[in-house]
Amino acid sequence: MRAALLALVVLTAPALADETLEQGKADFMHLCAPCHGADAKGDGPQVANLKKRPSDLTQVTAKYGSFPEDRVFETIAGIDMPDGHGTREMPAWGDVFISEGVGQSTKLEDALKASDEAARRIAGLVRYVESIQAAP
Repeated sequence: MRAALLALVVLTAPALADETLEQGKADFMHLCAPCHGADAKGDGPQVANLKKRPSDLTQVTAKYGSFPEDRVFETIAGIDMPDGHGTREMPAWGDVFISEGVGQSTKLEDALKASDEAARRIAGLVRYVESIQAAP
């Protein structure tokens, strides 16, 4: 039984990875491209309305020497802001995704499900940003 379950996970992992990447791309185009641009180079149509130009997300690996998956996740989730340093223009997508998932519910299990879904969507965005890195 355990071998069959492991085989199922191994066989479905590429499909899940593809699904996660596709969801990440869709979320990027809907949520991030207005500022970062469809090509992720920091030149979206909302740039004129921002105080600071968005990062060129195709250069993350070049900037850090390798792709900093945890750092990108934290930035998207909004958990990288130092206390007492005000706000940032980029939404804290983790909060947004959790709020969308919880809605009006006050149930702990709904909050936990929303948190898991938020983490999954952020992971998809991370995978998408990683996939668009410029060649060295």
